[in-house]
Amino acid sequence: MRNFMFILSLLFLLPMNLCAQTKFKLEEQSSKSRPDWLTDNNYKGAFMVQANGMASIEDAQNAVMTSLLNQIASSVAVEVTGETVSDVNWLTDNDKDVFSQNIQSSTITRIAKMPALQGISITKAQVYWEYYVNKKTNESYYDYYILYPFSMLELEELIDAYNKHEKKINDKIDGIENQLNGIEEISVALKNIDEMKLMMQGMDNGDLKYYRLKNVLKQYNKFIDDIHVEVIENNKDLIVLQLRYDERCLKATSLPKVTGDCARDFNVSNDGYNIDIQMNTFDCYAQDDNYVTARFNFGDRKLMKKILINL
Repeated sequence: MRNFMFILSLLFLLPMNLCAQTKFKLEEQSSKSRPDWLTDNNYKGAFMVQANGMASIEDAQNAVMTSLLNQIASSVAVEVTGETVSDVNWLTDNDKDVFSQNIQSSTITRIAKMPALQGISITKAQVYWEYYVNKKTNESYYDYYILYPFSMLELEELIDAYNKHEKKINDKIDGIENQLNGIEEISVALKNIDEMKLMMQGMDNGDLKYYRLKNVLKQYNKFIDDIHVEVIENNKDLIVLQLRYDERCLKATSLPKVTGDCARDFNVSNDGYNIDIQMNTFDCYAQDDNYVTARFNFGDRKLMKKILINL
């Protein structure tokens, strides 16, 4: 029984010994006492950020600045995401909360990259740090705290700047979408497709504008897919083509590549809506099926029209 109690007492003391071996003591601090804003948590009109257990002052400064930018961005995101989510419930019937979180996360990322936040510097903050050392193990770390002044006026200005930036992009998307119903030149559609793809590269898929662009891009791709070739004139030496979408005649700025079974010496021209294919059919015989093939390239879309020559 005595041995059991002795072993039990050793087990009880073991954690205490381990704690003593790993105990860190305050070795140095940036001021004699902790500032009031740290002890009473009274920092209205400012952000208090801390980084604990950091290996160096430089690491601590980088950590608090990253956290500060995220806190400011999050404050803006809380204001703007509520309005955004109320407008996009049509995008999802199920995981609305998840979708809302994705939008807010994307919003925070974009805000943190705004030029208005790049002027934030640790030199504008009140700083306090403490340096702890474990003399038995020679381990050490820093606890670092900053109080960064940021008024409600500055926050409102940042919200306004963000909303203006978002409106500019949304207006651009609206303009591209509205053009679709009146496009007469295929080159304009291809240019808009390339521009939308470029815009999407700078967004993540939690961005509402990404979903908008994806939807408009789908409409444009369908527009390109639905373009077809009409033969307006077909005789021995001349074929005239038009490119159409439904009943709308389109201007094609690029010329097709033309090949033939027996026809040769092709001369292809474009006077706007009409594509003229002039050719030499001397080697063609009326009893044969003599075809001319016109191949168009519209971005990723390849359109081919095979035409039987009327001799």
